[in-house]
Amino acid sequence: MGQNNDKDELIKLEGKEELKPFGRALKIQVMIIGVLWAADTTFFFFEQNFFNTYIDHVLNLGDLYISLMVSLSAVMGLVMNFVWGIISDNTRSKYGRRRPFMLFALIAGVSMFLFAIAGNYLLCVIIDVVFIGITSNAVSVSQRAIIPDKVDLERRGRANGIIQAVSYAGLIIALAFFLLGNELFGIPTIELLNIDVPASGIFQITDIFGISDLFDTKTVISKEGHIILLTFGGIFYAICGITGFIFLKEPDPSELPPKKKFSEELKELINPEELKKQKEFFKVLVAAAIFQTGIGAVMPLLFLFIFDLGLSTIQLLIAIAIGFGVLFPMVIVIGKLADKFGRKKFLPLIFIIIAIAFILVPFVSTNPVNFLLFVVLIPFILIGLLGVQTIINTWAQDELPLGKRGQFYGVFNIVFTVSQFVGSYVGGFFSVLFGRPFIFVAGAIFFLASIPFFLIVKETLKIEK
Repeated sequence: MGQNNDKDELIKLEGKEELKPFGRALKIQVMIIGVLWAADTTFFFFEQNFFNTYIDHVLNLGDLYISLMVSLSAVMGLVMNFVWGIISDNTRSKYGRRRPFMLFALIAGVSMFLFAIAGNYLLCVIIDVVFIGITSNAVSVSQRAIIPDKVDLERRGRANGIIQAVSYAGLIIALAFFLLGNELFGIPTIELLNIDVPASGIFQITDIFGISDLFDTKTVISKEGHIILLTFGGIFYAICGITGFIFLKEPDPSELPPKKKFSEELKELINPEELKKQKEFFKVLVAAAIFQTGIGAVMPLLFLFIFDLGLSTIQLLIAIAIGFGVLFPMVIVIGKLADKFGRKKFLPLIFIIIAIAFILVPFVSTNPVNFLLFVVLIPFILIGLLGVQTIINTWAQDELPLGKRGQFYGVFNIVFTVSQFVGSYVGGFFSVLFGRPFIFVAGAIFFLASIPFFLIVKETLKIEK
């Protein structure tokens, strides 16, 4: 575990023109990884949204059933990211150590279809937690660990920028199907509200409440609609996994470090002396967890905040087009800055600008809504929630120990689990106490709080002019 790795290299750059260029073959490999990330984004968006609507709309079960399934799935993901990381680190097949795990996308894709036809809560939980929880995390940790395997430290920032940009195509696809699902397969329903009705009958109380006050309307997606949507999500994920297996290239097994037993890896991981050698990695982990908690404070209530604004479909499309229109080139620029000037030189400035934008978001919720301000702020919102991950991912990859990248990516996954848990409660507290728009202020506080923690991490890309 104490092996030296590329994070200790001294990179000499004589100026902006000296950036190490990408070859055609490497560009293609980076684009393929980006497609895998796009598939991952789509797949987990479907799992997090359509699985939940299936429990609600098709099985007619309450939120507690959804919460139980989601929490069990999160625990499985936390464990399996780490387990698959160790296994992939020590795989020495003729197909490589990461590529074979891309084929687990086939099982995960079929499992998504099986979920749609299950029709039973227990079967749904088993499929989501066991089959999908095990297989999809094998794909995820492998496609993330392969980035530092293939891309050297000098080009890693730009590679992550390209991968992030391509992955947003998956988010756009997922959002499009989410909207289409409601439009094409949504069925308006009427539900009787929970009001005590006298024994003499419901019609006698209409004089008190009015008939419209007794019922609530909502749109549900039919089981057939879920089958179509989830089948598409599963097929798309499986195809992309096969694509990664076929076209990704890996080093010859003879070039890799000697493999170790699973038990040996565990012993090293809990060895305090060995852990001390990775202190910079854990500094990045703590800093990233604080920043990610800010995202966790916003994301659970983000769509509710947007719907609260009461914007028209045209206004939403305009804001989304402008936001993503700025986000795509900005992640490329952020990645380039990370390679030109190091990982942390511009990070505080970027975080401060994003925090200021988040603090201004409550001023959008005026009467009437300040649509112009919303359009101005939406690119900063998207950069904060999605784009800054380019720097954080690059920095974390720099600190992954050679030969243990999969394992430590599994450890790094703690960032997302803890931040989601803490952030959701913090965001809920700010929403209840101050109003829903102030979830962005909560996010800004964590963004700013993470800066000192990032600054104490050693720069991995040293630049000499």
